[in-house]
Amino acid sequence: MKVAHVVSTYPPYKGGMGRVAFEYTQRLRNRGIDVHVFTPRYREVDGDPGYVHRVPSPLHVGNAGVVPSLFHRLKGFDVIHLHYPFFGGAEPVIIRKAIRKDQKLVLTYHMDTTGNGLKGAMFEAHRRILFPWLLSRADRVLVSSREYAETSALAHVVDVLDRVEIHPFGVDLDRFHPGSEPDVRRQLEIPEGASVIIFVGGLDPAHHFKGLPVLLEALSHMADREWHCIVVGDGSLRPSFEATAAERGCRHRMHFLGNISDEDLPKYYRAADMHVFPSTERAEAFGLVALEAAASGIPSVASDLAGVRSVVLNGETGLLVPPSDAVALRVALESLMSNAELRQQLGFSARKRVEADFNWEPLIAKLIGTYNSLFPI
Repeated sequence: MKVAHVVSTYPPYKGGMGRVAFEYTQRLRNRGIDVHVFTPRYREVDGDPGYVHRVPSPLHVGNAGVVPSLFHRLKGFDVIHLHYPFFGGAEPVIIRKAIRKDQKLVLTYHMDTTGNGLKGAMFEAHRRILFPWLLSRADRVLVSSREYAETSALAHVVDVLDRVEIHPFGVDLDRFHPGSEPDVRRQLEIPEGASVIIFVGGLDPAHHFKGLPVLLEALSHMADREWHCIVVGDGSLRPSFEATAAERGCRHRMHFLGNISDEDLPKYYRAADMHVFPSTERAEAFGLVALEAAASGIPSVASDLAGVRSVVLNGETGLLVPPSDAVALRVALESLMSNAELRQQLGFSARKRVEADFNWEPLIAKLIGTYNSLFPI
């Protein structure tokens, strides 16, 4: 079987959709499936394997790249697996599907698109005009959770929910595991006994919904507690976040580390007592970072959003708070800081749950089963 994964971003760019495509590609290839990746060439990347194709994009805005040559490049593949949203990439895929009906199309619906002004108007036009046409031609529609599907744009397209398959994403249980990392705390000059919070997310406009301003607001009102916060991630908004932390008097407790290598990332989770995931919009549809924290044996304080609720179970593996509510976020963080037994209980349960429900291997086996079902004997 020859499979093409079509995705708007791909590592080394830091983002959940590209990370999922990467994991699918690597793990499917390890099982002998001939998988290739097609993604826009936003910039030159050294060291790509031969099966990763960065396609020239004559026009791109943010993470939307127009790649008309996909229509020809996808020739010869048995299955096209489109990671949506991908404005500029979805269009040549659906045109090809309309012409070549024998070529199977699998669509993973990652999230609703959100935006204001002209961008929002463009998203709305796409949802009304092209989105139903795309879904009608997809042989399979995959989503990470039933709840997100039922509350997303999918629910407004006739008969789509009847064809949806639930395919949660997974986490590497060997890379991310419980433990302690006192060396990391010493390197960051974190005082012994201080509560350590970790935030992992992009600091660029494409990830504006990650909620770091809400976190900074919450932390600025916790001066009477001994805490330090590790921020993993980078982007053009980082200077403004650092300036905000300085204005609020907590810059000395914030550790902006930039992007961390995949090899080093797990130890920063293990150096933390809790993970914070304060996303503000429906564009946060799942939460790979919450899975990584759970696998590391620490609880998450997360926004109560559809999709996120499938990863963080309130009172069982973490705590949920209303999105954009800095007061509720502060109260939840303080409750974990003051109760070591609760932290340990939630972290233990979080690890057990990811072992049971988010191990990549059975999830990849399920995906292969979906591919095979497209070719009945």
